[in-house]
Amino acid sequence: MTSDVTRPVQRNAAAAPLVTVVIPLHDRGRYIAETLESVLRQEFDRFEVVVVDDASTDDGPDVVRRFLADPRVTLMRRSHGGVGAARNAGAALAAASSEYLIFMDDDDVSEPDLLGSLVAALDAHPDASGAFARGEFIDADGGPVHDGAFRSQMIAREELGLADGASSGDYRGIDQVFLATPVVPMGSLLMRRSAFEATGGYDPTFVVGQDWDFTIRLARRAPLVVVDRPLVRYRRHGGNASANRVRDVRTARRVWATAYFAPENTAADSALLASVWRTHQRRTSARKVARGRALLRSGRVVDGLARLVDGLLHRALRRPLKAWLRPVAGSGGTGTQRTIAVERGQVVAPH
Repeated sequence: MTSDVTRPVQRNAAAAPLVTVVIPLHDRGRYIAETLESVLRQEFDRFEVVVVDDASTDDGPDVVRRFLADPRVTLMRRSHGGVGAARNAGAALAAASSEYLIFMDDDDVSEPDLLGSLVAALDAHPDASGAFARGEFIDADGGPVHDGAFRSQMIAREELGLADGASSGDYRGIDQVFLATPVVPMGSLLMRRSAFEATGGYDPTFVVGQDWDFTIRLARRAPLVVVDRPLVRYRRHGGNASANRVRDVRTARRVWATAYFAPENTAADSALLASVWRTHQRRTSARKVARGRALLRSGRVVDGLARLVDGLLHRALRRPLKAWLRPVAGSGGTGTQRTIAVERGQVVAPH
């Protein structure tokens, strides 16, 4: 198909959407209006927005209702099931004409050319399962935080999966999304609907990390293509889901083990993941051993010995442990939801 981004923008509410933007909402009444405003200002106009309210206790649903005068907006209210289940429910409500899905957080802010740039990237790379852009950090009030830091962080984490001396092209495969998150924030990832459906969607048993687990499964099917421009502003504040350090470590281990031991892995996938894992453990071991020796030289014997032991354990860990496959306890939904109501935007006749 030919991307609409090459044509003059014509606002046509009746045009069948090609993109469905799914926004799970939970207690973000403070931010959801800014998120929706940024989406509705997109230069690419063949899209719809499905907001899935995951049992909010604040005024978030009422804020969304103010946007229902726009026929592109739908509000689905669900019992509490967690963000993964909410994303899956939103995808299931996508219009039959929709070929692409993107899952934004309820406090993201998108640039006007986000959708158009990502659709164009997928048009140009028909063998890719998805396309993603870079992000920038903003604070709770929308102000910039550490300009360029998010892009640098994303690139550094992609490079964890590369062999020594290797460099990236346009594509990012399973090796570059396996080791660390957030390589690909959901708010900047546009995927083919067919690829989403082939993965089975998000695993709602992940309290956090379901986006990382999903991205690995998506990249297993076909690589992702990168648009190396900051097109999403990602909000950092105390309410972010990844604020629990112990839970995050356990979740990372579960993601690694789930990907490493997945029955869907081909022989080539398994060999690649094994190579990436061993390379990363070798690098981590060398770094920690060097740090341990430096601590010993400075007289910090206990800290130095602890770091040395940690480094040697990394060297010995030849693969993730199958014990890491167990779900991680934490607050969140059960993954089981029921629909309470679906409220669709209406075309308002002029007076």
